Amino acid sequence: WGLDLILPAAAFDLEADGTPLTANDGIGDLLVGPYLQWNPIMGKNGPVFVHRIELQTILPTGDYDENYSINPGANVVSLDPYWAATWFIAPKWTLSGRLHYLWNAKNCDNADPTVDDTQAGQAVHANFATEYEVVPQHLRAGINGYAFRQITDSKTNGEDNGGGKEQVVAVGPGALWSFNPDNHLFANVYFEMDAENRPEGDRFNVRYVHHF
Repeated sequence: WGLDLILPAAAFDLEADGTPLTANDGIGDLLVGPYLQWNPIMGKNGPVFVHRIELQTILPTGDYDENYSINPGANVVSLDPYWAATWFIAPKWTLSGRLHYLWNAKNCDNADPTVDDTQAGQAVHANFATEYEVVPQHLRAGINGYAFRQITDSKTNGEDNGGGKEQVVAVGPGALWSFNPDNHLFANVYFEMDAENRPEGDRFNVRYVHHF
């Protein structure tokens, strides 16, 4: 058993068609994720398969102002449970995936006085990666990606708004440097494609993880 707690902070510098967007910098929404991870299935040369489930919940604790185009907080409760697994194809080669189902509550704070509430559609999304250990116990490199597909329409005032369902797929290189068993640095690049009803672009992520 365990618990994930994530509290993001965000600063924005964005524009659309050359026009700057109004953005609200600050603290994002708190993610709380109780999880259960099973002991790995072992083979002759080490672990073969390991998996977990997490009941991820996102709480509307972040900064939000309906008069801004972009906010670090979404102002809604979101349920985003997932199942994740890693298959050890060989002692140095792994294949991993994580499958989510996303549900969002209503947002009742809107700048448009004719709108009482909005609700984003339900969605499924997944992350996937394959990696190879290049430097024993330190460097892993490989390919990573994600996919997102909205499965129900978004709603305005309780009615389908006809805005179309979102989708996107992304693939790119990734690397992990482990300083020791408790400190890790991730670097990932994602090139998006096949986007519908949402922006499409490239993403560059750097993430540091410490195990307490």
